[in-house]
Amino acid sequence: MQTVNLDKLPPQAKLELLDFYAFLLGKYAPSEAFQNRKNVASGTQPRLGQLAVRLFGATNGIELDLPRHPPHEPLEFGQ
Repeated sequence: MQTVNLDKLPPQAKLELLDFYAFLLGKYAPSEAFQNRKNVASGTQPRLGQLAVRLFGATNGIELDLPRHPPHEPLEFGQ
């Protein structure tokens, strides 16, 4: 099998070629690993907060008794 060096191609040509390869893989060799990568790229994974609630639940955890901080003084900009 021959290999192709993509380093000499312009960035746009690399992107178009990789998109075409992804299209061919999806059409002729759909696999679970390829679908998982596609799902990650499309943003279908849960957000971190949603994942934490799903793993630990909304009722788990502890309440921290933190002291209240006084408000900060606003910044003064010289004119």
